[in-house]
Amino acid sequence: MIRIFNGLDRKIHPEETAEIFRLRKRVFHDSLKWDVKITGDQELDEFDSANPLYVASISPATGKMRGALRLLPTLGPNMLADTFPQLMNGEPEIRSAAIWESSRFCIDPDLVQDRSSNQVTVAAAELMCGVGELGLESGISHIITVTDVFLERMFRRMGCPGERIGKPKRIGSVIAVAVGWEVTQDLLDHMKSVASISGRVLETPMTLEEARRAA
Repeated sequence: MIRIFNGLDRKIHPEETAEIFRLRKRVFHDSLKWDVKITGDQELDEFDSANPLYVASISPATGKMRGALRLLPTLGPNMLADTFPQLMNGEPEIRSAAIWESSRFCIDPDLVQDRSSNQVTVAAAELMCGVGELGLESGISHIITVTDVFLERMFRRMGCPGERIGKPKRIGSVIAVAVGWEVTQDLLDHMKSVASISGRVLETPMTLEEARRAA
C-alpha cells in the first residue's frame, strides 16, 4: 500500500513522517555511509524544505513503513539541477512542469537482509508503481532521478530500466548516474506484472498537484 505525505502532514502527523527521515538516516548514513546531514536520529536536507511529496510503502498487515522516496517538480529546487549538475555532462538543466524528480529512494535495511522474503521486491516495486500512478493521473511525461549504479541495476530487474541522461561519475564513494523514465501505462503495467501486483497501489488516488496543494 502506498501512502502520500506532504509538508502539512509533517505537522499533522509528525510521528509518521518522522519515520521516513529515520529510515533515510538508517539507509544513507548508517548503512551506505553517505555524507548526509543528520539531525538526531533523522536525515533531512535543504530539499525537504521545498514542499516535496513523500511516497511511502506501508505494510497493510503491520502498518510498518517498508520504504520511501521523495518527489519534487523540476521547475523548483531539485538534486540533479542544483546539487549534481555534473551528471548532465554539459547538457542544459532539466526544468519542466511535465518532469518531476524522484530522490532519497530507500528500503528498510531489515527487509534487505531477509533473503527468504519478497518484501524488498514488493516495497521497491510499490514505490515505483505509486510514482507511475501519480504521474499518469497528473499528465507527467517523465520522472528523473540521481542514483547509484547498484540501484540502477535493481530498477532494471524490477522491469523499470530507464534511460541514462549522462555518463556515470564518481561522487565521493558512489558511482552516480542520472536516469530518466517516460511515464506510460505500458511501463506501469509491466512493473506490476514483474512484481505480481494487481490493482492500484495508491491508498488514495490523486494527482501530484492535489497532493501538494494540501500543504
